Amino acid sequence: MSIVVLGSLLITTSAVAGPQVGIMVGSDNGVSIRHHGYQVEVGINDASIALDKTYYFNNSPYFYWGGGVKWQDHSNRKLGARAVFGAATKVEDFVFFAEAKPIFYVVNGASVQLEGTLGVRYQF
Repeated sequence: MSIVVLGSLLITTSAVAGPQVGIMVGSDNGVSIRHHGYQVEVGINDASIALDKTYYFNNSPYFYWGGGVKWQDHSNRKLGARAVFGAATKVEDFVFFAEAKPIFYVVNGASVQLEGTLGVRYQF
């Protein structure tokens, strides 16, 4: 019984509230900012920036989907439309997340890629 109570204190049922700022690693390594279902990601390793709008599945506090755009300016410039499928859980003031992002690049040669990131954000 005490384990269930402790678990419910550590993992909340609400993954959305105040603004979140943190780091991400994976296809892009950099900074992730999320607020009101919008997220901005700034990748440092490939000099990229992405903007997504996300929605939770059937009011699920853990799983979400969405779509957006990404601009990458590393060795060659790329612009693409992407989908976002993610999972997140909150522990204290930290939100841990994992995302899979299929993307269709349309500038400098069309290509489809599957990108992914893991990260943690602090929720204010």
